[in-house]
Amino acid sequence: MEQRFARALDTIPNLLEDASLALQVPISFALIGGLAVSTWGAVRATQDIDLLADSNPSPLRDLNVRADLKGFLDKRGCEAEWHVGGADDPVPLLLRMQLPRSLHPLGADILWAHKRWQREALRRRVAVEVARLKVFVLHPEDLVLMKLEAGGPQDLLDVQNLLSNPPPELDQTRLKRKATQLRLGVSLESCARQSGTNRRT
Repeated sequence: MEQRFARALDTIPNLLEDASLALQVPISFALIGGLAVSTWGAVRATQDIDLLADSNPSPLRDLNVRADLKGFLDKRGCEAEWHVGGADDPVPLLLRMQLPRSLHPLGADILWAHKRWQREALRRRVAVEVARLKVFVLHPEDLVLMKLEAGGPQDLLDVQNLLSNPPPELDQTRLKRKATQLRLGVSLESCARQSGTNRRT
């Protein structure tokens, strides 16, 4: 992993944990993007750091939390901006954070959990060692579900790669059951066929 990514993965959790303490708003988070996919063995190039986060109260409903978190990050040398989606937007709230000048041009896109299963996924997050740092990553089953729901070409390719060489933590039976519950079963089956690992469990 590039040194700049290692520094960013050290900086971002510290910022969120410091914000949680300073604002007295518990924040949980985990990697969900290309770095998360690579963590579970499906290595691919990425220039992005993507996370899923949740807090209590949530900035989805509490505008004060949005303002306070942005203010905290701005004071720490970041450029933070909230992106609010429309009524039918699959990403209703995203925090785009540019890291301090010493880490330019790196930043992070932080999707705020807006569904119950996403909050449950954060409770199942796994602490792994990346570049000698402990980072939280979504469990591979939940990462697959996030990718299936996003549904973009790279997301589906990530799913195919994860299914073609699944980490031991990935329970195929649970994944299929959960995908069916979330109405993602057809997409999962398609990715399984494409990966050549159409495991019927």
